[in-house]
Amino acid sequence: MLKKYIIILVLLVSATMLKAQNLNAERLPDMNVPRAGHNVFYADGELTVVGGHTSGFVLTPTAEYFSDGVWHVVPTVYSHDNGMAVVLNDGKQVLLAGGHEKNLGFGQSFELEIYDRERHSFEGFGTLERNRAFAQGIELDNGNVLICGNHKGNDCFEMFDGQRACHHVKDVAVWRSSPYLLPISNDDVLAFGTVWRGRFEPCDTVDHLNGEPFCVPLLKDWIPMIYNQNSHANQSFIGDKEAGDYSYIIAAQNLDGEIAFIHIQDTVFSILPTSSSVPTSSEWGKIHYNRVAVADRNTHKAHLVGNDADGRAYVVMVEYDKNPAPLTLYYTEPLQDFGDATPLLTPDGNLIVIGGIIDDNFTPVTSVWLLHTGTEKALSETHTYSAWLWILCSLVLIAIVLVIAKRIHKPTQPTSQLDAASKEMMARIKNIMETQQLHLNPDLKISDVAEAVGINKNAVSACINANGSTFSQLVNDYRLEYAKKLLRQSPDMKIATVALESGFANERSFFRAFKAATGTTPKDWVKQNQTKS
Repeated sequence: MLKKYIIILVLLVSATMLKAQNLNAERLPDMNVPRAGHNVFYADGELTVVGGHTSGFVLTPTAEYFSDGVWHVVPTVYSHDNGMAVVLNDGKQVLLAGGHEKNLGFGQSFELEIYDRERHSFEGFGTLERNRAFAQGIELDNGNVLICGNHKGNDCFEMFDGQRACHHVKDVAVWRSSPYLLPISNDDVLAFGTVWRGRFEPCDTVDHLNGEPFCVPLLKDWIPMIYNQNSHANQSFIGDKEAGDYSYIIAAQNLDGEIAFIHIQDTVFSILPTSSSVPTSSEWGKIHYNRVAVADRNTHKAHLVGNDADGRAYVVMVEYDKNPAPLTLYYTEPLQDFGDATPLLTPDGNLIVIGGIIDDNFTPVTSVWLLHTGTEKALSETHTYSAWLWILCSLVLIAIVLVIAKRIHKPTQPTSQLDAASKEMMARIKNIMETQQLHLNPDLKISDVAEAVGINKNAVSACINANGSTFSQLVNDYRLEYAKKLLRQSPDMKIATVALESGFANERSFFRAFKAATGTTPKDWVKQNQTKS
């Protein structure tokens, strides 16, 4: 009995540890040029976009800056489609480098130029040591810019000397697309991320500017979200350089589609403990997260932006300085032309998403969306929620203790509200199984069901167990019912076909499960039901 109540407590806490709240989104004036593969940054406080490709997957040698409520177009020397941009420490100049050499995302370029914010002008002046696309760069304290990353091989650490030239520093153990470049001291940097082999794949090797490469087992299972158009690794920083604390937070996804936040300090990588799992679906469907986490050091929060098929934007906010870190999910109404683009943190703590693609690279958008994550309303709601969350959990725990104490003396007491909560959650699980027919997937995992329902997999498992079954039993029950339906409709269908179409891995496992459930073989069952009919 005690075990049962502990399970139900897990369910209730899992269901209440994450609260969804509506988020205000504001569409700002559109850019003049549709863009994807572009860079977005603040130069001396002025919002600027550079390069990328436009409609038709054609390179665009243009930039735009936002001033007096209007976007102003200026020409660039080069296009920098999926190139890199590094705002230099003076804030007034930006180093732009590399990108695709041709339309349609082909080739890599050597091109270098400097953007002067005061004059709104670009100057081409030299070449990279290696041609690159999907590279990243970061300025070191000595004014040099470290560059690493490439689209298809041919990678190394190279250094821009802060004046006019780039030179080779050292080879890397693994080439990566859009790697994270994270300083761990004034002159030392880690490089890690994914590799591209027709798709982005995990890579557990971390390159070390002033040391040997080393392996991080965590990165075998978790793939860091890539910087798909911007070079803003500093947005991952959550430490204090003056105190010698070089800490970072990044978002990552595993092969099961689960999302987590990774905390990095020096060379130590660990999963950030959170109060609940990151939701990968909502009542409207699957949430797609393919953007990086953006940290706001002023509020000690990081934001991960996602979207669904209807154009709703989602923001998962994590309070990373608490243990476990509370999560809050914000969502908008469906937004028109909400692009797949890396968000940028505004000076007042909001998020801005500029351009990007919705369907494909041939039709980028001009839209500019401001997500009001930094408003006083959002912050006050979040703090209120966190306080009430712990009060609620404490009350639930007290209620459970009281119920257990009463049941010791009154074992015939009626079913409690906790049983009702368990049954309600089980009804949600069954509804998803039946409407989406998840059981027809022979590789179905409990994490898949958890994603579809919108709760963590531990809660799903606990709920099924509390209702007298196991995950495998539940799935097999649905598969067997589907098999019986097929046998009734098509009694001459081959048993192997029935097995595979019902979600079983093979005929043997189907035969064994069927006989255990019905006491007879599928063929005999067909004969018996034909006789009855």
